[in-house]
Amino acid sequence: MKYSKLGKTMTPKNIFLVLDTETCDLAGSVYDVGYTICDKHGTILKTYNALAREVFTDAPRMMGAFYAKKMFTHYAPMLDDNLIKLEAWQTIVDQIRADIQDFNVTTIAAYNAGFDLRVMKTTNAQFGDGSPICPKGLKVLDIWQFACETKLSQKAYKKLARSNGWVSPAGNIKTGAEFCYRYTSNNPDFVEDHTALSDAIIETQILAACFAMKKRVPYGVINGHPWRLVQDKVVENDKNVHGSEVV
Repeated sequence: MKYSKLGKTMTPKNIFLVLDTETCDLAGSVYDVGYTICDKHGTILKTYNALAREVFTDAPRMMGAFYAKKMFTHYAPMLDDNLIKLEAWQTIVDQIRADIQDFNVTTIAAYNAGFDLRVMKTTNAQFGDGSPICPKGLKVLDIWQFACETKLSQKAYKKLARSNGWVSPAGNIKTGAEFCYRYTSNNPDFVEDHTALSDAIIETQILAACFAMKKRVPYGVINGHPWRLVQDKVVENDKNVHGSEVV
């Protein structure tokens, strides 16, 4: 995939699919899938957002979702304005596969990638063809891990977090995407939308901020409890270091 930047034709070495999901439960049941296709500088080449028909139209299942109220406050207006599609799960999976191929995606990235990849796999087993969504050989990058190794380990973030109360009841500094974006964007009042594409866009910007530090990139490190890297004194068994419960 080539694109123009500052009048020059460029072929990036790495193209990322930055994925975010919203689920009905911690086991799976993805109802909102959003992603960007981007380079490491945060240049967005494409966005995609869809609601999984099999899940989103299942009222009893959806009413158990953590953000169930957003069905009326967010998703109904988005559907009315054609800002999001209601698609069969297999159509969503087919689009992901097509975009990976068309844009020569080298890496799938997500904030807490272990969770997003797990629930996508579970939902695909329920409603899709059950085969791997991403091709073999695609790299994985947990943006949460990357952020904790770089931006969130800075003394300036720790000081800001403590002064603003971004600390869990157990005493650990919070490390979720909302807090990381507050820091990287210099917007301490930012509140995460918790809809998939909106969150994927801020995670794309976090990814770019991490790359700008020119540090080692932790490809393939997932489920590594990166929040521990930020703490001066780790308090274990804390489910609130992400901002909300961590799985």
